[in-house]
Amino acid sequence: MKFPQITISGKPDERGYAHGEALSSEIEATIDFYARIFKKSSAEILDLAKHFRSVIHEYNPAYCEEIEGIAAGAKIRESLWIYALNSRSEILALDVPMGANECTALCFQPTALLGQNWDWSSQLENLAVLLQIRVSENMTIQMLTEPGIIGKIGMNSQGIAACLNILLLNKPLDGVPIHIVLRSILESHTLEEAKMAVQKSGYGKASNILFGDQKGNFSYVEFAGDESFMKQCREQFMVHTNHYLVRSINPDDGDFCNSYARFRTANDKASTTRKFTIDKMKKILSDRSDRAYPIWRTYEPDTNLQEVGTVATIIMDLKEQKLHIRKGNIKYLEKDSDRTIDQNSAESIGNDFVIAFESDEQWQSA
Repeated sequence: MKFPQITISGKPDERGYAHGEALSSEIEATIDFYARIFKKSSAEILDLAKHFRSVIHEYNPAYCEEIEGIAAGAKIRESLWIYALNSRSEILALDVPMGANECTALCFQPTALLGQNWDWSSQLENLAVLLQIRVSENMTIQMLTEPGIIGKIGMNSQGIAACLNILLLNKPLDGVPIHIVLRSILESHTLEEAKMAVQKSGYGKASNILFGDQKGNFSYVEFAGDESFMKQCREQFMVHTNHYLVRSINPDDGDFCNSYARFRTANDKASTTRKFTIDKMKKILSDRSDRAYPIWRTYEPDTNLQEVGTVATIIMDLKEQKLHIRKGNIKYLEKDSDRTIDQNSAESIGNDFVIAFESDEQWQSA
């Protein structure tokens, strides 16, 4: 199993058009999915999207050009639906009760590795795409994203990378959407530039972004509605799940048991290692030792998302400029999914990245 790969380049509207044209049916399916789970009428969704369009334009007008281009390329009559996709985390937070049972992210500072399990609806497994964005001659972004969304989990050719954990908070979330902030980080040339992009985005979000550079410098920022907390990672490793760490906002009970359990498991596994290797990170992100709250999750029924589990695992080697990706979870283990792309292979995506697809079986035995 593998994710489809597309490459886009040119001016913002040209990149957007190419994105939309290549993924038109997938974008329609993604819109249909979120329109169902937003629990709002189309008019209400589009009204919210108007607000976020204004916020995004104020933050960076080029992103609006790209979003409008996506709508044009995908032949979506109302471009506000693409703004809604890019604001989906903030819109979902308004009325959809979400459990703290999603992503596990971690970094290894000594070896400049950053990775995570993206846990979400099973509906997205066959819609997600590897998107390469050639922003300029010296800036290429490679990310795993949802059709129509311009920023998500990934890295760039300058060695900057970012992972995402959604957090839960009962506050208004009407600021620059978290996926737009991710895109801005991935357009940064340095870690300091990435931090400035985060600070410029202001408040009105509830998420954590773990980000770093090829020198092994990592930071994380927890957005908490009308405030945010930026911290430098000072230990050899850092783990984040779906509860706040800087302040005791989410209790270790009820809906947050899952998040705390995964956090403890990943920390325990990382603290026993002496060599912070890719294989070690693969093992942690493949861990199922806690049967009730495993890190690598099969799809389980969910009231709002139908089924929730690990859609993908992505590990980014910032020094070597390589991405290691595994699609799905152990339920769909397939022997014929082995695939590795070498740096000199004709299948390599550009000159900047190597995508290594590996079978679930390999990951388990690594």
